[in-house]
Amino acid sequence: MRRFYFSIIAVVLGAIFIIGWGVDLLVSESATDHQDEISIYGQNIDGFSAHLSKVSVEQLPEAVAQLSQDFNLSLSLVDENSVALPSSLINQLSQQGGLYLASEQDSYLYKRIEGHDSALLHLQLPALEEHSSFNIDLMLTILLYIGVSIIIVLWTLPLTRRLHLLSNASAKFGEGDLSARMPQARFSYIQQLEDSFNAMADRIETLLMDNKVLARSLSHDIRTPVACLRFGIEAAMSADDVAKKDKYLSRMDSEVTRMEEMTNAFLEYAGMERQLGSVRLQSLDLVNWLDTLCNDLSDLANQQQVNLIFKSEEAVVLCDVDSQWLYRAVQNLISNGIDYANQQVVCLLTCDDNSIYIDIDDDGQGIAPNQHQAIFDPFVRLDSERSRESGHFGLGLAITAKIMDWHHGAVSARSDSSLSGARLRLQLPV
Repeated sequence: MRRFYFSIIAVVLGAIFIIGWGVDLLVSESATDHQDEISIYGQNIDGFSAHLSKVSVEQLPEAVAQLSQDFNLSLSLVDENSVALPSSLINQLSQQGGLYLASEQDSYLYKRIEGHDSALLHLQLPALEEHSSFNIDLMLTILLYIGVSIIIVLWTLPLTRRLHLLSNASAKFGEGDLSARMPQARFSYIQQLEDSFNAMADRIETLLMDNKVLARSLSHDIRTPVACLRFGIEAAMSADDVAKKDKYLSRMDSEVTRMEEMTNAFLEYAGMERQLGSVRLQSLDLVNWLDTLCNDLSDLANQQQVNLIFKSEEAVVLCDVDSQWLYRAVQNLISNGIDYANQQVVCLLTCDDNSIYIDIDDDGQGIAPNQHQAIFDPFVRLDSERSRESGHFGLGLAITAKIMDWHHGAVSARSDSSLSGARLRLQLPV
């Protein structure tokens, strides 16, 4: 929002400055015209004074009256002693152009007549066009306000347009169009708000889609254990042998356990969005941390006769991560690699100027290129032998993808494994 505040301040101040500068030019031109008019009258009164200086005292009033009549001017003769002037202005009576005086009603020129003591020539200037001047001032004031208003309207057009688009996108999203988003723009005053709306819409759409997939998968997968339970109950009720009853009850107990595990796994995945607030990033040395993690999982690898190795091209790699959640993500990939590997799994840590890479390579059969993205979708299992009866629900890699999204990173499947099998890569920002 700082861009918004800075822009509105700059626009308002700039508009006032530019339009005020234009108004000043108009006013200065009007003032120049007025000064030119006074200068012309000053030249006239200089000429009158020079002419009257050659006239005798007795003929002076008559000559002034004749000039007034000939030039159609309000010209009169006054006694200098009758005009109260400060000493600073008295000297201007003899200067070129005379002494200009003005009041709210009148403006006039005084000029001393050389050779005639105490005789002043008084020239009443034509009355100023007060009404016209008032109209000009009013017009300039209105022009200032209109100009500022137009500039502000032009400035707010992009803002109102983006707000209109945001309102339409929100309405469409509220009506169920989950694909409604704010289109990207090169410049926007509310870019942060638009990005927040798009991020919120993406998260809500992902959450709703996950819930739909979760509901479909749960409703589909729960039918088998329920059917097995019903069959076991009927078989146990009809069996006369105690040993058979115990056998059926044992199977029913196994089905209940699998149902409980399946429900817990589904609920854990469905509730992961609520865990976003629990992510706490802290600086971590990934070299020592991954070495310790691989040591922790070495027993699991040995049980399946797989050799787990950790390699790093760097001595120290620091990164801001949540160690608990990242542990879960890397553990899922290593466990997945152990399950599919023939003999060996390698955890390789590399980095460049922009990213840190954690690669999990195995020497198994690998993953088909057309399945590289699908394996990170929830409830997807590429190997039909890894059934839910063995505790695999197709959520491990989907959970890893969510954790990497929380870290502003990415997880991907690749075909460039160092062991000719699958490579699963975690990418973290530096």
